[in-house]
Amino acid sequence: MIRQPKRGTRNVNDCFYDFEAEQIDRLNRLNEIFGNIELSRSEERTLVWLAGWEESTVKNVISAIRKVMAAETIRLEQPSRPEAPQR
Repeated sequence: MIRQPKRGTRNVNDCFYDFEAEQIDRLNRLNEIFGNIELSRSEERTLVWLAGWEESTVKNVISAIRKVMAAETIRLEQPSRPEAPQR
């Protein structure tokens, strides 16, 4: 779960916190992807850092992760290929 740092813990204004909160809400959609995976504090800080970027950047990162997940799902659904005989 991505958690926004408390107001006043960083040298930023209220507008930034409001913007960041909206971005974190978008990033929290990634929690569907992460499921029950526990994020480290460092990973969580990185995602909060990402939330500070413009909206299109956040949307593109989410989109790229979803594409990778979809491709992996398709790959896993493919029948196994027999291994080539060793020579």
